[in-house]
Amino acid sequence: MYKSLLRLGLGLTFTLLMVPKGFAVQPAPINQDASVSWSSVINDPFDGRVVYDKNFGDGFAFVSSWSMQGIRATYTTYWSTVVGYRTVWRTRTVSDGHNKRREVNYPVQEPIYESRSRKESPQAILFAISGQVYTYEGGSVTPELATALSNAPRGNMRIRLRWADGRTTDLEIGAGTVESWKSIFRVTAAASEPAISEPKK
Repeated sequence: MYKSLLRLGLGLTFTLLMVPKGFAVQPAPINQDASVSWSSVINDPFDGRVVYDKNFGDGFAFVSSWSMQGIRATYTTYWSTVVGYRTVWRTRTVSDGHNKRREVNYPVQEPIYESRSRKESPQAILFAISGQVYTYEGGSVTPELATALSNAPRGNMRIRLRWADGRTTDLEIGAGTVESWKSIFRVTAAASEPAISEPKK
Protein backbone atom coordinates (compact mmCIF):
# COMPACT_ATOMS: atom_id res chain seq x y z
CA MET A 1 0.00 0.00 0.00
CA TYR A 2 2.80 2.39 0.90
CA LYS A 3 4.59 1.67 -2.38
CA SER A 4 1.41 2.37 -4.32
CA LEU A 5 0.85 5.58 -2.39
CA LEU A 6 4.46 6.61 -2.99
CA ARG A 7 4.12 6.11 -6.73
CA LEU A 8 0.88 8.07 -6.68
CA GLY A 9 2.26 10.88 -4.55
CA LEU A 10 5.51 11.32 -6.43
CA GLY A 11 3.95 10.99 -9.84
CA LEU A 12 1.31 13.69 -9.61
CA THR A 13 1.61 17.44 -10.03
CA PHE A 14 -1.44 19.65 -9.71
CA THR A 15 -1.82 23.03 -11.40
CA LEU A 16 -4.59 25.40 -10.40
CA LEU A 17 -5.55 28.23 -12.72
CA MET A 18 -6.86 31.28 -10.90
CA VAL A 19 -8.76 33.71 -13.12
CA PRO A 20 -10.55 36.15 -10.81
CA LYS A 21 -13.84 37.67 -11.88
CA GLY A 22 -13.35 40.92 -13.71
CA PHE A 23 -9.65 40.37 -14.30
CA ALA A 24 -8.11 42.89 -16.64
CA VAL A 25 -4.56 41.85 -17.49
CA GLN A 26 -4.52 38.90 -19.87
CA PRO A 27 -2.33 35.85 -19.08
CA ALA A 28 1.08 35.74 -20.73
CA PRO A 29 1.13 33.77 -24.01
CA ILE A 30 4.22 31.80 -22.90
CA ASN A 31 5.55 30.16 -19.74
CA GLN A 32 8.90 30.42 -17.97
CA ASP A 33 10.26 27.37 -19.82
CA ALA A 34 9.51 28.72 -23.29
CA SER A 35 12.37 28.73 -25.80
CA VAL A 36 12.33 32.44 -26.65
CA SER A 37 14.81 35.30 -26.66
CA TRP A 38 14.12 36.84 -23.26
CA SER A 39 14.47 40.62 -22.82
CA SER A 40 15.02 41.13 -26.55
CA VAL A 41 12.71 42.63 -29.13
CA ILE A 42 11.34 39.99 -31.49
CA ASN A 43 8.73 39.96 -34.23
CA ASP A 44 5.77 37.78 -33.37
CA PRO A 45 3.30 36.90 -36.17
CA PHE A 46 0.36 37.67 -33.85
CA ASP A 47 1.61 40.37 -31.48
CA GLY A 48 4.03 42.18 -33.77
CA ARG A 49 7.08 43.65 -32.02
CA VAL A 50 7.18 42.20 -28.51
CA VAL A 51 9.60 41.58 -25.65
CA TYR A 52 9.26 38.74 -23.14
CA ASP A 53 10.46 38.96 -19.56
CA LYS A 54 10.62 36.50 -16.67
CA ASN A 55 11.46 36.81 -13.01
CA PHE A 56 11.58 33.79 -10.73
CA GLY A 57 12.65 32.97 -7.23
CA ASP A 58 11.90 30.69 -4.31
CA GLY A 59 8.36 29.47 -4.92
CA PHE A 60 7.29 31.77 -7.76
CA ALA A 61 7.73 32.64 -11.42
CA PHE A 62 6.49 35.79 -13.17
CA VAL A 63 6.30 35.87 -16.96
CA SER A 64 5.21 38.89 -18.98
CA SER A 65 4.99 40.06 -22.58
CA TRP A 66 5.15 43.68 -23.67
CA SER A 67 3.85 44.99 -26.98
CA MET A 68 1.90 47.91 -28.39
CA GLN A 69 -1.22 45.75 -28.35
CA GLY A 70 -1.02 45.18 -24.62
CA ILE A 71 0.83 43.87 -21.59
CA ARG A 72 0.15 40.27 -20.61
CA ALA A 73 1.35 38.63 -17.41
CA THR A 74 1.14 35.38 -15.42
CA TYR A 75 2.28 34.89 -11.84
CA THR A 76 2.79 31.24 -10.86
CA THR A 77 3.14 30.13 -7.24
CA TYR A 78 4.73 26.75 -6.44
CA TRP A 79 4.46 24.73 -3.23
CA SER A 80 4.39 21.16 -1.94
CA THR A 81 1.86 19.47 0.30
CA VAL A 82 1.98 16.20 2.25
CA VAL A 83 -0.42 13.61 0.81
CA GLY A 84 0.61 10.58 2.84
CA TYR A 85 3.43 8.69 4.50
CA ARG A 86 5.56 5.67 3.67
CA THR A 87 7.62 3.35 5.81
CA VAL A 88 11.35 3.16 5.19
CA TRP A 89 13.82 0.97 7.02
CA ARG A 90 17.04 2.38 8.39
CA THR A 91 19.99 0.84 10.18
CA ARG A 92 21.72 1.88 13.36
CA THR A 93 24.52 0.41 15.46
CA VAL A 94 23.76 -0.51 19.09
CA SER A 95 25.78 -1.97 21.96
CA ASP A 96 24.65 -5.13 23.76
CA GLY A 97 26.41 -4.13 26.99
CA HIS A 98 29.32 -6.57 26.60
CA ASN A 99 31.55 -4.42 24.41
CA LYS A 100 29.88 -5.85 21.37
CA ARG A 101 28.09 -3.82 18.76
CA ARG A 102 25.55 -4.92 16.24
CA GLU A 103 23.37 -3.35 13.60
CA VAL A 104 19.60 -3.30 13.92
CA ASN A 105 16.92 -2.21 11.47
CA TYR A 106 14.13 0.13 12.51
CA PRO A 107 11.15 1.66 10.65
CA VAL A 108 10.70 5.37 10.02
CA GLN A 109 7.66 7.17 8.61
CA GLU A 110 8.59 9.53 5.77
CA PRO A 111 6.16 12.07 4.26
CA ILE A 112 5.13 11.86 0.62
CA TYR A 113 5.04 15.29 -1.03
CA GLU A 114 2.95 16.40 -3.97
CA SER A 115 4.00 19.40 -6.08
CA ARG A 116 1.33 21.97 -6.81
CA SER A 117 1.13 25.31 -8.58
CA ARG A 118 -1.34 28.15 -9.05
CA LYS A 119 -1.40 30.58 -11.98
CA GLU A 120 -2.86 34.08 -11.63
CA SER A 121 -3.11 37.19 -13.75
CA PRO A 122 -3.26 40.54 -11.92
CA GLN A 123 -6.11 43.02 -11.97
CA ALA A 124 -3.67 45.83 -12.74
CA ILE A 125 0.05 46.63 -13.06
CA LEU A 126 1.39 49.81 -11.47
CA PHE A 127 4.54 51.68 -12.54
CA ALA A 128 6.32 54.45 -10.64
CA ILE A 129 8.29 56.42 -13.23
CA SER A 130 9.88 59.83 -12.70
CA GLY A 131 7.76 60.54 -9.64
CA GLN A 132 4.44 59.60 -11.22
CA VAL A 133 2.40 56.41 -10.84
CA TYR A 134 0.85 54.85 -13.95
CA THR A 135 -1.74 52.07 -13.88
CA TYR A 136 -2.27 49.51 -16.63
CA GLU A 137 -5.58 47.63 -16.53
CA GLY A 138 -5.63 45.80 -19.82
CA GLY A 139 -6.11 46.54 -23.50
CA SER A 140 -3.79 48.55 -25.70
CA VAL A 141 -1.10 50.57 -23.99
CA THR A 142 -2.19 54.21 -23.70
CA PRO A 143 -0.05 56.92 -25.28
CA GLU A 144 0.70 58.32 -21.82
CA LEU A 145 1.94 54.99 -20.47
CA ALA A 146 3.80 54.24 -23.70
CA THR A 147 5.69 57.52 -23.39
CA ALA A 148 6.54 56.80 -19.76
CA LEU A 149 7.77 53.26 -20.50
CA SER A 150 9.86 54.34 -23.49
CA ASN A 151 11.56 56.97 -21.31
CA ALA A 152 11.97 54.81 -18.19
CA PRO A 153 15.37 55.07 -16.45
CA ARG A 154 17.90 52.38 -17.35
CA GLY A 155 18.26 49.39 -15.06
CA ASN A 156 15.84 47.08 -13.29
CA MET A 157 12.40 48.48 -12.56
CA ARG A 158 10.19 47.57 -9.66
CA ILE A 159 6.53 47.19 -10.57
CA ARG A 160 3.50 46.44 -8.43
CA LEU A 161 0.86 43.84 -9.25
CA ARG A 162 -2.61 44.53 -7.86
CA TRP A 163 -4.90 41.53 -7.48
CA ALA A 164 -8.69 41.42 -7.62
CA ASP A 165 -8.93 40.90 -3.85
CA GLY A 166 -6.84 43.98 -3.08
CA ARG A 167 -3.51 42.21 -2.48
CA THR A 168 -0.35 43.63 -4.01
CA THR A 169 2.92 42.01 -5.04
CA ASP A 170 6.08 43.93 -5.84
CA LEU A 171 8.73 42.50 -8.15
CA GLU A 172 11.31 43.58 -10.69
CA ILE A 173 11.47 43.74 -14.47
CA GLY A 174 14.98 43.13 -15.80
CA ALA A 175 17.17 45.89 -17.18
CA GLY A 176 17.25 44.25 -20.62
CA THR A 177 13.48 44.35 -20.90
CA VAL A 178 13.34 47.96 -19.67
CA GLU A 179 15.85 48.88 -22.38
CA SER A 180 13.72 47.08 -24.98
CA TRP A 181 10.72 49.21 -23.99
CA LYS A 182 12.47 52.14 -25.64
CA SER A 183 12.05 50.38 -28.97
CA ILE A 184 8.70 48.70 -28.31
CA PHE A 185 6.81 51.75 -27.05
CA ARG A 186 8.57 54.65 -28.73
CA VAL A 187 6.59 54.00 -31.92
CA THR A 188 3.32 54.12 -29.99
CA ALA A 189 4.34 57.30 -28.23
CA ALA A 190 5.35 59.00 -31.49
CA ALA A 191 2.23 57.89 -33.30
CA SER A 192 0.04 59.36 -30.58
CA GLU A 193 1.35 62.89 -31.04
CA PRO A 194 -1.09 65.15 -32.91
CA ALA A 195 -0.14 66.03 -36.44
CA ILE A 196 0.95 69.62 -37.05
CA SER A 197 -0.75 71.06 -40.06
CA GLU A 198 1.02 73.52 -42.25
CA PRO A 199 -0.50 77.02 -42.17
CA LYS A 200 -2.46 77.91 -45.25
CA LYS A 201 -0.77 80.36 -47.52
